[in-house]
Amino acid sequence: MQNLNITQLVESWIHVSPSFQINEPQNNTFQVIARANMLGTDTSDPDSKGAKVYSEPQNLPTATASILNKVGNRANFHPQSQSGERLEGDFINYLKQIDKTPFFALTKSGTTADKFDSKNYNVLIDQIISLYDGVLSQHDENLMRKSIADMAKSVFGRNPLNDQKAIFLMTTIDMLNPLIPRILIYYTTLHMKYVKGKFEISLQEFQVNKREYAILPDLISAYADKLSILMRMSVDQWLLEYTSPERINAKLCFEVSSVQRN
Repeated sequence: MQNLNITQLVESWIHVSPSFQINEPQNNTFQVIARANMLGTDTSDPDSKGAKVYSEPQNLPTATASILNKVGNRANFHPQSQSGERLEGDFINYLKQIDKTPFFALTKSGTTADKFDSKNYNVLIDQIISLYDGVLSQHDENLMRKSIADMAKSVFGRNPLNDQKAIFLMTTIDMLNPLIPRILIYYTTLHMKYVKGKFEISLQEFQVNKREYAILPDLISAYADKLSILMRMSVDQWLLEYTSPERINAKLCFEVSSVQRN
């Protein structure tokens, strides 16, 4: 009976898409900026199709990207093609749909908040990087530092008319340890207060929310035939589709350093 219930859950997740009321943005200073990342090596066979995408262990990165794309479709969450303001409501749906995905299991959840007076965005970047608890290589850390800076450009690379509020969402497929594949969700709520009439930051407030999900390869493999009807999405495609476009010619009032500061 238990197996039957799991089967029904999987079939419902694959075939039944929830309907959500389209949420209009509350104001034009609140935006959601998304970034997709991959840690480790993509071992997937680019020629694999159908059930083999989900049944063969080397294809787990592609299987995970395809499942995450289904999550995005269920939540109507499409960062590459939707505006940051439009994503405000769908971002919440996206988080809910990740929690409801039968092939991921939540293993950790935590929140860190702080506020400080600083004009230096690198302070914020260092705070977020530190929350990865040493799982990043120096190369991956440098790439992630640049990713956060790119997201900042998407929102803050313009003369402010009002105080700026944003959520920076980072979804990471973590295959650094193939025996412990994970999904990492980091979303930072950021509020930048400006000195009135000046392009000068007076206060930065942020809250970083961290969730870790175990990817369940055995369950994915067990339901490979059913999952085979999903749209196959490579990791490279997923990285593109679930990353917000950078603002053209956006500039920040800081420079990003690739060297970790003390």
